[in-house]
Amino acid sequence: MLQIEIHSPALEKEVEALICAGLYPDSHTLMVDALENLVKNKKKSRLNASIQLYQAGEITLGRASELAGMHRFEFEEVLKARGILKIVEVGSVEELKAGVSRIKSLHREKDKTEAKRDSLHQSG
Repeated sequence: MLQIEIHSPALEKEVEALICAGLYPDSHTLMVDALENLVKNKKKSRLNASIQLYQAGEITLGRASELAGMHRFEFEEVLKARGILKIVEVGSVEELKAGVSRIKSLHREKDKTEAKRDSLHQSG
């Protein structure tokens, strides 16, 4: 059971007014709603702060997803949905070129393997 004691007379008056206006049946329901909204808004705030820090280059993608409380792939989807490009971290131009070369090589090998498999299926 949720029990909250209000120490601010102004806040207590606002709570009573919301209940009297019929927006909430009782203070418990109002407090549960307030807490749910607080948690939801905090999640949005953490996500937005994580994205900001990531875009500024202050934290990595992995760290940003941790701060947002999300799995890395979920965080990447949020970035994609917001039109934010993923930052690729590379130590040097040479490392980038070597990586691109490896990827191209892997694609060529895959294409050759698929072509062999297709020709075996066609001749069989």
